[in-house]
Amino acid sequence: MNKRKRFYFNGILMSAVGVALRTVALAFGAYISHKVGAEGVGLNTLIMSVYGFALTFATSGINLTVTRLVARHIGEGSETDIGRTLRGATAYAIGFSLVATLVLAGLSGFFATVCIGDVRAVMPLQILSLSLIPSALVGVISGYFVARRRIIRNSVIGIAAQAFRIVVTVLILLSSATEGVEAAVRGLCIGISLSELVTFLLALILFMVERRGAGKNRSGTDIAPVFEMALPLAASAYIRSGLLSVEHNLIPKRLEERGVPMSEALSSFGEMHGMALPMVTYPMAPLSSFAGLLLPEFAESEARGDKERMSRIASEAISKTLSYAILSAVILFLFSEDLGYIIYGSYRAGSFIAMLAPIVPIMYIDHVVDSMLKGIGEQVYSMWVNIIDSALSVLLVFILIPILGIEGYAVVIIVMELFNFLLSYIRLRKRIRLSVGYPRVIFVSLVSAALASLLVERLFADTLHLVPFALFLKIVFAVCAHFAVQIPLFHLLGRVVGKRGKTVLK
Repeated sequence: MNKRKRFYFNGILMSAVGVALRTVALAFGAYISHKVGAEGVGLNTLIMSVYGFALTFATSGINLTVTRLVARHIGEGSETDIGRTLRGATAYAIGFSLVATLVLAGLSGFFATVCIGDVRAVMPLQILSLSLIPSALVGVISGYFVARRRIIRNSVIGIAAQAFRIVVTVLILLSSATEGVEAAVRGLCIGISLSELVTFLLALILFMVERRGAGKNRSGTDIAPVFEMALPLAASAYIRSGLLSVEHNLIPKRLEERGVPMSEALSSFGEMHGMALPMVTYPMAPLSSFAGLLLPEFAESEARGDKERMSRIASEAISKTLSYAILSAVILFLFSEDLGYIIYGSYRAGSFIAMLAPIVPIMYIDHVVDSMLKGIGEQVYSMWVNIIDSALSVLLVFILIPILGIEGYAVVIIVMELFNFLLSYIRLRKRIRLSVGYPRVIFVSLVSAALASLLVERLFADTLHLVPFALFLKIVFAVCAHFAVQIPLFHLLGRVVGKRGKTVLK
């Protein structure tokens, strides 16, 4: 199997698993929202923002660092150094995650009362602290598997973790159904911690099987390259995660200052961030799979100095991402009301989905561009972009929420996605020559997606409404109709990017 076929095989496999996991996660999120209500979703989101910062410190950029270092060793033909790098990465991960565990558990009362403003968060934060060390070690193993293109192993780990978490969480929620929001949120956190431990044990077993067949490796521990590459990523993640926590906790407080009761403020935040945003990012699942595979491809190509190959891959990746993102945006916008009500039982969540749908193409392309920048060693630049992005987001939230209410948060998301994309895309163009036929891609994708979706709405008008399976059929029909229109249009307008049949990954 040549590199192109292997890349697409791995991408399709990861996409299938990613879509399945994201679908299950979305359904699980809908189940949780019905069980704990919008207020519970809002409180859980605030707890997750604090936990997210602790997790960011625990992992400290180790996943991408391991992927890039191992891919570099492979590209340079120095595979005997992989063992030293992995030992250094493991020591790094244990050190940072141990500190994060002690801080989150020891200061849970402070975080709950001062940062979140709700004492119900104390025990959930203590429970979540137990997951930090396993999560960091899984990051090392997962990064290695991605660099090695061992996609099936990562897929098995992801499926097992998700299944275990759902089973445990549902059992806990059923047993504490009458105990209120606090018990429900605590149950969600127990499910996360237990699933991370099981994930680590499974990942360790698969890793030991993988390395048992490895050739002779150099002895010792090489931690210096890990620090050199991981710390810029970590610094960016620390600041951005900290600012993100501030931003999330600021939203309900600024809504309350606007005269909104805290329970209603938590509900609004839960509908926007805990319901609408996951739905908007749901179609990104297959895209994230391919974007993750781009990182080792670019790391290897950069190690060899193959700029032409990087140019071909980047141009094709952006072109296909744009086409896919336009289709996703149109479907999300036209079916937003049904999605909000059927998935979450909330028409307001549907209105938020429609509000965020236009930024989907920018959001998705930025995700792919970010992976390519990290693959060519631009993590320091990405660090500064992300820091500025997060700082401006906090400022805009502070200014806009009292004026516009929760809709001001949607404005913040849209403005900052545009800002982040422009800076990242300009940087990529300076490093890699791009050849993307934007007018043709945008025109063909927009026309075919709009026609397909409107055709579905017309055919099924007033016949299949607010029924889950019917909505699924309508979206599937719209996707099929989209490609039925798009392919002839592409042929009529000529080539979009490069020559048809060009081998990109060779």
